[in-house]
Amino acid sequence: MRVLEDLAEKNRTAPVIVEGDRDRKALRGLGIRGDILVINRGTSIFQLCEILGREHKAAIILTDWDVRGGRLARQLRDGLAANGVRFDDGLRARITRLCRKEISDVESLHAYVERVSDIVGHRDQSKPSKRWYARRWPPLGRRSRS
Repeated sequence: MRVLEDLAEKNRTAPVIVEGDRDRKALRGLGIRGDILVINRGTSIFQLCEILGREHKAAIILTDWDVRGGRLARQLRDGLAANGVRFDDGLRARITRLCRKEISDVESLHAYVERVSDIVGHRDQSKPSKRWYARRWPPLGRRSRS
C-alpha cells in the first residue's frame, strides 16, 4: 500500500503519535521503524506536545478513526501548533479512507494489510478456490432471484 510506504518515509524524520502500545506494535509489524510515541503514557496531551516542541520540528498524527480518535487528533493538532511543531494528519485521513469500512483502529491495521495482501496475492497467481473463499468470509446465504 502506497500510504504505508509514505508513512515509513516520513517517519524517518518525524515521530508517529499513536494512542496505545498495540498501535505501536501493529506499526512495527508493518515495518515502521522510526520513533513512535504513545499518547496514553501518563502525561497529558499538551505535555506530550511540549516535549515534541523541544525535540522535533514535525510529527505525524495517527490516532484511530473513531470519535475518540478524532477528538485526540484535534487536540494534538492544537497542541502541536501551539508549540510550533508542524504536523501531518493527511496520512491518517488517507488510511481512514482506505479502510474505514473494514477496521476502525490502528491496532487492526497490520492484520488488515495481511488479509488484503493475501487476497491480492491469490489474484496474481490464479483464481482462488471456493474453499478459500469459504474460509475467509461467512456464507452470504441464499439470494433471491428477482
